[in-house]
Amino acid sequence: MKKILLFFLIYSSGLIAQSPSVYSSFGIGELNVNPTARKSGFGLGIAQADPFDINPFNPAGNGKIQFVKFSGSLNYSINSYSDNKSKNKFQTGQFENLLIAFPIQRDYGVVFAGGITPFTRVKYKVLSPQNFFDSISYQTTYEGIGGITDYSAGLSYLIKNAGYIGLQVDFLIGTITRKLSTDFKNTDYTNPVFTSLNKFKGKTLRIGFISNNISSLFNDFAVRELRVGFSYTFASSIQLERTDLKQGIFIDTVRESTERVYLPSQFAIGLDGKLSERLSIYVDFLSQDWTKLSTNLTSNYSPVNQNYISLGVEYLPSSRPEKFIEAVTYRMGVFYKDLGVAINNKKIDEVGIKTGLSIPIDKLNLIDFGFQYSIRGKKGNSMIKESVFNIWFGINFAEMWFVRNTE
Repeated sequence: MKKILLFFLIYSSGLIAQSPSVYSSFGIGELNVNPTARKSGFGLGIAQADPFDINPFNPAGNGKIQFVKFSGSLNYSINSYSDNKSKNKFQTGQFENLLIAFPIQRDYGVVFAGGITPFTRVKYKVLSPQNFFDSISYQTTYEGIGGITDYSAGLSYLIKNAGYIGLQVDFLIGTITRKLSTDFKNTDYTNPVFTSLNKFKGKTLRIGFISNNISSLFNDFAVRELRVGFSYTFASSIQLERTDLKQGIFIDTVRESTERVYLPSQFAIGLDGKLSERLSIYVDFLSQDWTKLSTNLTSNYSPVNQNYISLGVEYLPSSRPEKFIEAVTYRMGVFYKDLGVAINNKKIDEVGIKTGLSIPIDKLNLIDFGFQYSIRGKKGNSMIKESVFNIWFGINFAEMWFVRNTE
């Protein structure tokens, strides 16, 4: 297991989390809404207190973890683009997250959890139609790469007769590079390049709650357990150090500036209903109003309120499996998401399906897989239709550390 964890550490240190979506050119990039490879099969799991998974979206969800947990995820995506004139395809692999959790006091649900996850991601390259300047044809290329990474650390605690609460600090650090370049077909013309290097640094605070079983309050509901959970991330102001470089126009110039970027608050709520020991259903909703984003970063799109809603199920064939196939956990879900941007006053949305499974190595260690297919945007009216297929691979291991020897 240590060799696998070392591989994840080395792999993640050399990668910037990226998304090949052209819609990631908005503001500070596309918001990441995939917590782990395990949860990517059904949703966010805002109300799920899972002893086998670390939840970076709700720190209260880590209160049931009984062993030292390590988890990491890799993602492979295939994005297909099309408009009224052309089609294209892009494939990429990327680091998704690396998380760890330590139970400090199991009876009171005190668990320390933290890790590295993408907060936003930027990866796009758009080539404009052919234009003319003094009868000389040229094309303009818009490029962007990078993102903001979330380095988190938090604690959970069990309040008897109420539920789990959690507090998490998110340190947001990252770099986004944007470039605009013009290519004249006449070699007598100089091709100008405008580059903007944006370095972000700041922090925010996230709180969470997951209730105890409240199914007794709803006698007509055919559920064994019902829990409600929420997570709230406070609005914050982070520092932006910006360097603008102009090349190819008279004299190369560099301009440096420092400013503050205001990030809007984020709210998420969810339900976790167990219909039986083997079947669970999850409903999640997340909202973040990007119209309140305050930044001087240029964008081709208008910011709008972002909403994400998902419905998912999780199924274990047997509560006491005797065969390998009976120990595999299966997941499936559907989701709808606003991307937080609008073109010509029309929101860009995304709809898709999810599925996944967990394959046990032993009683504590798992390998997780997640699959997702979605469609975002549509053809025409200066928009692009994207078809996205994602595969997640994750390790989910546990170690028995800090256990007292009673002999």
